[in-house]
Amino acid sequence: MSLEKEVDQVIKAEILVLGSEAAGAKAAIEAQEEGADVQVVTKGLVGRTGDTVMAGKGIQAPLGHSDPRDNPDVFFEDVVKGGEYLNNQKLSERLTKLSITECPKMEEWGAKFYKDGDKFVQVQYPGSSYPRGLLPVGLNAGLQWRRAFKKQFKRLNTKIMEDIFITSLLLSDGQVAGAFGVSIRDGKTIVFQAKKTILTTGGCPAIYRRTDASIDATGDGMAMAYHAGAELVDMEFQQFFPLCCYTPPLEMNVFPAELRYFLHGRFYNSWGEQFMERYLPLAKDWGLRDPTSRAIYLENMYGRGSPHGGAWLALNHLPARLIDEWIKLFKPSYIPKLEKMGIDIRKDGVETGPGAHYSMGGVRVNENCETTLPRLYAAGEVAGGMDGAERIDGGPAITWCLTMGYITGKDAARTAKELDWLDIDLNQVRKERDRVFSLWERKEGIPGFKIRDQIRDMMWERCSLVRDRQGLEEGLSLIQKIKSDDLPRLCVPAPSKVFNKGLVEALEAIIQVDLAEMIIRAALMREESRKSHYRTDFPKLDNQNWLKNIIIRKKDDRMVFTTAPPVITRIRPPEKEVEE
Repeated sequence: MSLEKEVDQVIKAEILVLGSEAAGAKAAIEAQEEGADVQVVTKGLVGRTGDTVMAGKGIQAPLGHSDPRDNPDVFFEDVVKGGEYLNNQKLSERLTKLSITECPKMEEWGAKFYKDGDKFVQVQYPGSSYPRGLLPVGLNAGLQWRRAFKKQFKRLNTKIMEDIFITSLLLSDGQVAGAFGVSIRDGKTIVFQAKKTILTTGGCPAIYRRTDASIDATGDGMAMAYHAGAELVDMEFQQFFPLCCYTPPLEMNVFPAELRYFLHGRFYNSWGEQFMERYLPLAKDWGLRDPTSRAIYLENMYGRGSPHGGAWLALNHLPARLIDEWIKLFKPSYIPKLEKMGIDIRKDGVETGPGAHYSMGGVRVNENCETTLPRLYAAGEVAGGMDGAERIDGGPAITWCLTMGYITGKDAARTAKELDWLDIDLNQVRKERDRVFSLWERKEGIPGFKIRDQIRDMMWERCSLVRDRQGLEEGLSLIQKIKSDDLPRLCVPAPSKVFNKGLVEALEAIIQVDLAEMIIRAALMREESRKSHYRTDFPKLDNQNWLKNIIIRKKDDRMVFTTAPPVITRIRPPEKEVEE
């Protein structure tokens, strides 16, 4: 029987890009520039899905326009030190060097930046030695990225399919031959056949109850890669952003970031103390994201938090005229909203607190962004290795998307020409089709959103900013219970195949159970505290025993955990630990 008789549609393209935003768009554009036939597939709508469109101002490139001492070597050193020496230094070094060409290229593609003559305005963020962040025009840099990518898609007449949920990668003789997907619009099944596949599906911060990420940041690509046999790395390292608004009705809005990064706001607890010095005696209010988030989290544990579980971010140390000038310059749209609520940032604090923001861990790649599965690349937040234990502040996430997109797009296009097409295994397609349809056919049981909500609550309470063995083991017990009692009863209550939200929730629930188990087991295994991973029962950094990456792979339907030394080329940790 032919493949066309097993599914509703078969699509063939040299390069298959799963994900349409920063990393995926960059990969697709660069591959097309090399003359490759490219198919882009996205779970939502181009420019309206994922985290790219929600991105703040950050994007880093060591151009030296604000301080000539900055260069790619300094950027590389900042990234490795910020990652507490767990980065793949071959990868990080390549990305930091490429940033000086790939970030400014966005201006050529249509993004607008603040400039001083022919030089970019650059600002400094925590973790950076010099001002390195470029400033896209407007409060939401994501709109600039959307404009630039859509302009290039139109120029190249890029083939894009939207509202497609990719449920699995398809293998042939241990190599990735394409992917299986379901159209959210009409329920039709699709097989995508490709010579090379590029994963750009983003991270998994939506696995936590409180997050400033997109609701579809559910780690789909990580789970697909794992089940196909690829290795994952550093999954215990999940970043939290300390500048989410905790004041109703503006919860999880990240406008407080502007007050911190550009006006150097200060944090206060409910006792009126500037408490950051207690946790970060050197950095104080200018610490990296996770230690700052953890300080707010702990202040609430000790009963000194703000009314909604955060802290107060205030500008009352600044002259009102300076604040007025800043408002006039940037014209932030949230000021009128705050004023309607009776909040005047010149004298009133804003409640802010942590939300899950970014995944440092992901699919393990080398310096060419190749995964451990032949013919499969990973780029952007779905990948792991470039950040180590912590991503420094101020925009390397977009920088990595652009540089990794460049690498994967160029490399995939150049090497695909030499490859033969792989046959698609019909049995594999039938098995995946039947798995998806079995969910659809089960009308009674537990809907996906209930499992998802259990996971999100448990991950926030047991495996977020403060961890210990007891809490992690309790979380693991809940996961085992969900796997044994709930997943077999997972159902899709509504019969419709047209935009069936229940099907999406069911598929995402399965993914989140897998990823939660990975994160918790890796967190249990790492018996130390390192940057974003903090264990109260192992509060010290331990380079002697834990200067190593935790690798996760699937073997005989089991989740196997091993360790490997990080790839170190130039920079080793100091003999003596240095305080934050």
